[in-house]
Order: sequence, then C-alpha cells, then structure tokens
Amino acid sequence: MSDWKEDLKETVETSIDYSKYDLSVMIRQAEKKGACDEELYELSKLGSIEEAMEHSHAPFWCFWYALIVMKSRWQEAEPFIMKSASWSFHYSMEVLKGRWQEAEHIIAKDFYWRQQYEQRFNCDI
Repeated sequence: MSDWKEDLKETVETSIDYSKYDLSVMIRQAEKKGACDEELYELSKLGSIEEAMEHSHAPFWCFWYALIVMKSRWQEAEPFIMKSASWSFHYSMEVLKGRWQEAEHIIAKDFYWRQQYEQRFNCDI
C-alpha cells in the first residue's frame, strides 16, 4: 500500500504545465485584484512559477488566485492547495462551494479543519 504523501508528491510533480504560466503576469493580475503587499513581495523574489509552487505559502496563493483572480476552480493547482488542510477546507467552501472528496484525506488529518468541514458539509470524513 502506498503512502498518501508519496501519492501527493507524484500528483504534484505531474499536475501542472508550468509553461502555461508566467509568474510576473500572475503577480500583476494579483496586484490589480488587491493582493497583500507582503505576499506580492514574497512572490516577486521568486524566479519562476515552479519556485512559487514549492514555497510554503503556495497553498494560500493558489487558493487566493483561484478565488479572486480566476473566480473558478483551478484544477492544476489543487495538489498544491492540498498541502494544507486549512486552505483545502477554504478552497472547498469558497471556490468549489461543496465537498472536495479528493482532499478529504488531507483535511481529516487536522482535528480542527476536520470538524469545520464535517459541520459545513454535514458529513463524516
């Protein structure tokens, strides 16, 4: 039986076509939508979208970008969002507006976010 962390690592490594994204363009789009100066500064120090996705803030950045800039689901970034139980919960609630079964195993590992998710979606995970 494979470890879920290994499965997630494999998914992340193969999930996004980095050539479709230009970090500087994404930063400008985020700035126009009112992104936090601190986060924009952190992003501006990075050289590529690959570096951004490896950053510890990537789950938040991907959630925020999907919600505020794209205003839709961003499937390619979902494995990066799944690195965080809290941002997985917020993504399911605010972007997907429903359960996110692919991320439930991540959310379930955090007691607080598991409770929030189960209450919000009236389910057991």
